[in-house]
Amino acid sequence: MKPPGTSPPILARSSVRRVAVVAVAALGLTPLAALSATAVTSGGDGAVSVDRAYVKANDQLIPATDAISACGTNLRQQNEPTSAVDPTMANVITSGSNDYCTVPIAGGTWAGFYRSTNSGQTWTDSLLPGYPTDTSPEGLASPLHQQGIANAGDPVQAWDLHGRVFYMGNAFNRVAPQNGAVWVATYDQHATHYVRTKIIAKGTPAPTGVFNDKTAIEVDRGVTSPYDGNVYAAFSVFQGNGNNEIKFVRSTNHGVTFSNPVRISEGSLGNQFADIAVTSNGTVYISWNGTVGSRATGHNAMVFVKSVNGGASFTKPRVAALFDGFDAADTSGNPTAAAAAHEQAFKNADGPESDAQPSSAGNARDCGSGPFACLSGFVFFRHDSQPRITADPKGDPNTLYMAYDATRPETEVASTSTYNTAPVAPDGTLRVGQGAIYLTKSTNGGGSWSTPTLLAPTDIGHQFFPDINADGGKLFAVWHDSRNDTGYSVQNPPGNDTAKDPQGFHLATAGLDTYGASSTDAGVTWSITRLSSQSQMPNFEMFGDRRVPFHGDYNYVSSVDGFAYGTWTDTRQVTPGDDPRYLGGEGFDVLQCRTQNPDQSWNSDTCPDSGGLDQDIYGASMTP
Repeated sequence: MKPPGTSPPILARSSVRRVAVVAVAALGLTPLAALSATAVTSGGDGAVSVDRAYVKANDQLIPATDAISACGTNLRQQNEPTSAVDPTMANVITSGSNDYCTVPIAGGTWAGFYRSTNSGQTWTDSLLPGYPTDTSPEGLASPLHQQGIANAGDPVQAWDLHGRVFYMGNAFNRVAPQNGAVWVATYDQHATHYVRTKIIAKGTPAPTGVFNDKTAIEVDRGVTSPYDGNVYAAFSVFQGNGNNEIKFVRSTNHGVTFSNPVRISEGSLGNQFADIAVTSNGTVYISWNGTVGSRATGHNAMVFVKSVNGGASFTKPRVAALFDGFDAADTSGNPTAAAAAHEQAFKNADGPESDAQPSSAGNARDCGSGPFACLSGFVFFRHDSQPRITADPKGDPNTLYMAYDATRPETEVASTSTYNTAPVAPDGTLRVGQGAIYLTKSTNGGGSWSTPTLLAPTDIGHQFFPDINADGGKLFAVWHDSRNDTGYSVQNPPGNDTAKDPQGFHLATAGLDTYGASSTDAGVTWSITRLSSQSQMPNFEMFGDRRVPFHGDYNYVSSVDGFAYGTWTDTRQVTPGDDPRYLGGEGFDVLQCRTQNPDQSWNSDTCPDSGGLDQDIYGASMTP
């Protein structure tokens, strides 16, 4: 690895003012999160994206030239999982991910679709039809294939009560015409049969234009709802300069057609990470991470809207909680080289775009080696605060739960490097703090929210990427947690030690785990368990020509009554190695095979299928 750089200036995080974590219009409700004496039980974790051959949708044959022919055996990356438990046949679970197994043959990433019939003990893996080399009838009929779109991902899923699962994500090209789109696919017969894919929103052809991203989906399963089976979808529209919108569509005919997108985020800035909840009587809530107020003095806020007519119209946005974001940021050693390397990685289907966010105190959301090296010497993946909202489709229609990750204000201190995660102090001092999962609750249909409390309090470790689900009087949550990281400090990203190597990189640690929790008393008390049986190194440099990490942007949990299944991105099966191009930071390197040319340049990795890129989706079941 190349030593960290030494020169560029820090760009101030100027758009969001630091605030304490508070609820809006709180009514002095009893604090929610307390530890229960009863332990939640995990069924043990295992791989969802298994390293064996995939099958095609509807049992179609696989030609030798089909990109899916290499999937599972080429040991490529999967990240950003979803999970969905069939509410009428709870042993059936579906999942999905950003799946890189198609890159070698098709040239782009695609949406993996995975199914289990034994409560997550074993999985059969496949792909959403429509990727470039898919010549099956289903593939050729897909509007994604017909429009020449080569990449699909950001998966989310939700079931109705009639054996259908709806699969949503985005799709795009990595060069012009980008044609960023949002799609919803339908599977019926308990996910044994693929039916169709519909494009529900389109972006612009230009890479610098409108781009649709950050998807969310839910289906009305309310026991007294007059809108049974309505499909609701929301997504972010990125337009540059933080002017992101949240848009919404619905289907009232089981995904056959969808309404035109409508904007629901009026009055909020920087909007992204939407999530949807539907109550037992069919009331719809959509939450997201936004900023309220001006760019100079605004607050980070978890914002929500409400519909009481099946998604036909929504209230104006209201604030559920104000918070201090837990958003990784740093300063690149060579911003021009970093931007060019990120752009090239995106074009090569070798990583996501990772532009600095308006709220970032610096010009880097992630750091690695070579052009991705940052002044701090840390190696880390990007992460940003996000809300997850849920309501029990069989319970009280006025009760809502929201979980989100944020910085604990009482832990915030000045950063000792250019790395920062908390809002900048008024005098411009960069700050860091402990990332934690907060819980807030409304018992009056969003009229007021309880004071946010820590869902799983601990003085050691960062917590992020939460999800929460309610069903049948039970609550389940899942998140990433670094309490077992020997290098933990508020000053350090997960997976980094305070000590440095001679080249100035922080030493690597392997202490990121996934934790889960359950509550049987409406979130008053929680029992907590470690879901991952093995800690992982989240900062393996598997992207950007093996020079920068990416760990996805979220985890997922789904539940039916007292059974839940959570999924997360996991690197335990990645084969470590050494990058011969750079000195230092070897603990973050993955297996790669390179030879050096007479002019001192290096050839490309010739063994990408040998385990160095074997990032997977893992999952585990939970019962109270």
